[in-house]
Amino acid sequence: MHSPQQLGAYCLNAFTRAVPASLAAFYRINDGLSAVDFQLHGDPARMHENYLRRYRHLDPLQPGYCQRLERGVVSLRDAQRLQSKQRNNGYQTFLSQHDVVDVTEVLFYRHRRPVMGMSLLRQSRFGRFTRQELDILQSLQEMLQLTVTATPLENAPVSLTQRESQLVPLLRAGASNKVMARELGVAPSTIKSHLDNLYCKFEVNNRTELVGRL
Repeated sequence: MHSPQQLGAYCLNAFTRAVPASLAAFYRINDGLSAVDFQLHGDPARMHENYLRRYRHLDPLQPGYCQRLERGVVSLRDAQRLQSKQRNNGYQTFLSQHDVVDVTEVLFYRHRRPVMGMSLLRQSRFGRFTRQELDILQSLQEMLQLTVTATPLENAPVSLTQRESQLVPLLRAGASNKVMARELGVAPSTIKSHLDNLYCKFEVNNRTELVGRL
């Protein structure tokens, strides 16, 4: 039986070999329908950090939106119909900053709720996903859906980015945002963004609960 991390690595490899993608991310979906525990492919770390810090709330391919479509494969074009033009324009600004021309989401479900997903991003050198490529992704999704159903999620270890790992001892020591920002040489607003992501990953609501989980 695969662990979620093994399954993520397998999916990233299998899907990007079948349908070329510039960047990709595999993730778990928590009970609040938020993507957590990201595994990245294609060195999108800088883009991913920018996404979490400033643009995540504008993403039309968030699990909560995708669930409404009840599909295993969701194109950016279809997802954009679920939110306002203003929000779509804001998200498009983010994609353009990183030369991304198209995004497709692959979702895996349990009891009609998405529990794992993968983002596949295309930069201009690849162009947009074709109908044939989306059909290939759909076929792969259907084959791997059975594996996801058999994969344990409840006790999956939480994976941290390098910066989040640096925050752990400071959080345990009770350091304030200002102190952590000074220690790591970043702005307090950046610390807040990292904390928000940690709250999401550990499915907690405040710093006290987070330290308890850590």
